Amino acid sequence: AIRFYGSHNIIVQDITLQNSPQCHLKFDGSSGILVSKVRISSPENSPNTDGIHLENTKDVEIEDCIIAC
Repeated sequence: AIRFYGSHNIIVQDITLQNSPQCHLKFDGSSGILVSKVRISSPENSPNTDGIHLENTKDVEIEDCIIAC
């Protein structure tokens, strides 16, 4: 998992995240986020798996992503 806390003007691009417990990508208390061309996957039987989790975060753009959680 990759987690950002209190971060601003973040670009996450061209990565693959696979089989992370709970959240694959999490933003908390952040702003100015771009998530682009990201592939996220986990097994079908994974309990409580979030692809992208946003909490207290604003100005988020998610584009050209494949999320299978």
